[in-house]
Amino acid sequence: MSVGTSGDFNVTKVGRFGLDVTSFTTIAAGIAAVDLSNIFTLAHNSLRHGPDAELWIPSVTEATSGVSILGALWIVVLALRHAKRGQMPWLLTVFIHAFASLCFSAQHVATMVVMRISIFGIVGAHYHFEPGDCFYEYRKDVLTYLLITALLTVYHSHAQTPKRDEAPELEREAIFDIRVRGQVVRVPLRTVLALRAAGNYVEVLLEDGRRLLLRGTLSSYAERLTPSGFERTHRSWLVNGARIVGLRTAGSGDMHVDLPGGYEAPLSRRHTEALKRLKHLRQHVSR
Repeated sequence: MSVGTSGDFNVTKVGRFGLDVTSFTTIAAGIAAVDLSNIFTLAHNSLRHGPDAELWIPSVTEATSGVSILGALWIVVLALRHAKRGQMPWLLTVFIHAFASLCFSAQHVATMVVMRISIFGIVGAHYHFEPGDCFYEYRKDVLTYLLITALLTVYHSHAQTPKRDEAPELEREAIFDIRVRGQVVRVPLRTVLALRAAGNYVEVLLEDGRRLLLRGTLSSYAERLTPSGFERTHRSWLVNGARIVGLRTAGSGDMHVDLPGGYEAPLSRRHTEALKRLKHLRQHVSR
């Protein structure tokens, strides 16, 4: 068996919301179109009051609003990643988006006001924002938040639809990225049998016999891999629940977890929930 040098890892899985160039450009173009429409409308109304109307003001107010919205997009993306429809209670999903919309509006307004005060100050003018205007801005921001959420959801759903000329398994399969000596080793997550603590490192046991060392703690990796079916069976072991081949008693309430390649992971009696899930998984696989 070979032992790789220390590295870092990342799990890439289809289905994770992100903001790529296409979606960002589409949202930016939509915001720009709305802002231009508002600028022309405000400029037209201002000219009705005489030729001395300050046309730069609507341009600044709309531009700062649009830029601030783009700067707050990360909040929408983060909410969509955590509020997974069909995977959590709908009340929790609503709460996440409600809270995210408040954060979205707060950042939008704060950034917008700071930019306007700065620009107005540069030209020798004064910009005043009333705290009571926050509610007015929030009403508009909720609509903007919902529109962006809908756009990203539709775009994400379309982008993740497997193409007929590509292997669906590869489209859905999670990938384990391990950086070793400056290079990224990509292996399917299903080929990772287990991770175990090794001093100041974590050792990754692969199906083909390789053992790669990662920097960090087992707990930090457990947080990222548990959603993918990995189980913490011992303070020093994290096993891939889909790859277990047997469970054996070891005395004193502890057990052994058998893995391909002759690997044997301890299962502490303190990890009762992990034992229940692994037993259920074994029964399901053996049917």
